[in-house]
Amino acid sequence: MKRIGWAMLGGGIWLLAAQQASAGGLGPFSDQSFRGSYALGISGTVLAAGPVAGTGVITGDGQGNVDGVQTISYGSGPCVLTFAGTYSVNPNGTGTGSVTVTSTIGGALCTSGNGSTVEFSFVLSGKGLADRIKLAETSPGFAILAEGDRQ
Repeated sequence: MKRIGWAMLGGGIWLLAAQQASAGGLGPFSDQSFRGSYALGISGTVLAAGPVAGTGVITGDGQGNVDGVQTISYGSGPCVLTFAGTYSVNPNGTGTGSVTVTSTIGGALCTSGNGSTVEFSFVLSGKGLADRIKLAETSPGFAILAEGDRQ
């Protein structure tokens, strides 16, 4: 069964230098730093399906819980994914998380991802509440990045 990843979530989710944070002395960060909604731009590759691009919103509650929605295209039409999960922020602004796709709207490739778990790493920037987030999906078979600004 094919699995849909965060184009975040999923997603961005995200294999690059997101774990190589240089917070520039703006921390320390904590779970409280990831509170509120961030508008995401998403791009990358799902190895089994090809290039993906999209947009979304991810919301952290400042207590380690996250949810959101994204609309992505795998080249065969839009796919709308909703997700919910958890995250943890390190003092230097890096962090990790895991979300489960809770619903999908789209074709067969899209709907096959319903119930999938997506692992990701991220880095926050800013003082206090993070102004920006960069995400990288760390699930096997995905090379997807996302960047977001606080809404």
